[in-house]
Amino acid sequence: MFSFHTKGQSSAGVKADVNLSNFWITQSTHVKSSMKAGGSAGFFYKYKWRENKAVQTDMMFRFRRSEFYNQNTGEMADYRYFGIEIPVYSMLQAEIDNQILYLGIGPFASFGLFSRYESAQRCIDLYQKDPISDKELMYRWDCGVGLFIGYELRCRLQFNFNYHLGVRNVFSNGFENVTMISQLNCLGVGYRF
Repeated sequence: MFSFHTKGQSSAGVKADVNLSNFWITQSTHVKSSMKAGGSAGFFYKYKWRENKAVQTDMMFRFRRSEFYNQNTGEMADYRYFGIEIPVYSMLQAEIDNQILYLGIGPFASFGLFSRYESAQRCIDLYQKDPISDKELMYRWDCGVGLFIGYELRCRLQFNFNYHLGVRNVFSNGFENVTMISQLNCLGVGYRF
């Protein structure tokens, strides 16, 4: 039996995920970024404003990793990031035999607390200001758009998939000719109270 979800106006819960992240790098033919695994944990709040429509916002604490390879020098480096991300999804949801299928899309903003580039040759704090230009190598703030799809069981346990694509060049100082855009895939679980 198929019917639209009509329970409660608002709800909250917890969620955690495993993520894969990397960067799309343009104007560079020799530097490549590949995905590595990280993890996230946080909270969500959902407000159902119509029978089958809702708005959900998350507060996620994300640890992300990716690998950089410079084909010219042969240098391999590990990129590590920890920060806070807040997406806001406009959602459609439907009830199927007392279980909920949902789909959401919306903007996100993130703020980096820690970002490091580590290789055998060097270790760089990407948020440390350059003494000459007084700018960081990478911006702390990022923003973009996210897609969210999930399924909630009768016991309120949720399974979901997220995809986030940044729209801002996160390179700052000295990289005006290179664009680096963040990309994130998450597979997670949650529980609604």
